[in-house]
Amino acid sequence: MKPSPCIAIVGSGGKTTAMLTLAKACSSQRVLVTTTTHIYPITEAQELLINPDAQHLQAALSLPGIVCAGTAAKAGKLSGLPEDLFSLGRSWADITLCEADGSRQHPLKLHQEGEPVIPAGCDLCLIVLGLSALGQPVSQAVHRWQLCPGWTEETPVSAEVLLFCAREALQVSGLPPENCLVLLNQAEGPSQLAAAREVVRTLEQEGLRCRIGSLKEDASFLAPWVLGHLHSS
Repeated sequence: MKPSPCIAIVGSGGKTTAMLTLAKACSSQRVLVTTTTHIYPITEAQELLINPDAQHLQAALSLPGIVCAGTAAKAGKLSGLPEDLFSLGRSWADITLCEADGSRQHPLKLHQEGEPVIPAGCDLCLIVLGLSALGQPVSQAVHRWQLCPGWTEETPVSAEVLLFCAREALQVSGLPPENCLVLLNQAEGPSQLAAAREVVRTLEQEGLRCRIGSLKEDASFLAPWVLGHLHSS
């Protein structure tokens, strides 16, 4: 059976909110929400499956709605499904949403070796950047900031830092630009909008499709934008 379209969500500054927003928009279909790293269980899901077997996962995905599934992990979190069960889940779902890295609640992040964990056959990668980082020192706003050798603890987050994080996420995703989208989230003030527009101009010249917004203030733009690109890719 053909696997469902798969969207991986990476980055920081609204990643889980973006995944939940997309899941709710697709909830008239069979939606599998999971991770390849760690997430907290999605309490809004119609079905929450921890350590499911194939029979229970198939039964949950036989009806429309959001199914959150994963393996029990520390601190009440879920880790990913076994690879074979993940593949089966994709074949039973209409769409699969997968959080593919962690950020320790920072608005931006860089990736260590082995991150992000993009599922095989992923159709689209949504890269999320949090504009609330602007003006803060990278040591406070960027998870694993030390991975950029040119930054010190006090380097302020600027448009250039946002660009570095976006380009780095694209590179480590292993996907071509046409299979990636960049969401500059937390656009809630004039200075944030100005920096975001500067970043968008540059990234679009490099072939990336971008959107500026605030999922907190109005998330209605997200699903039409992401799913529209998913179905056209």
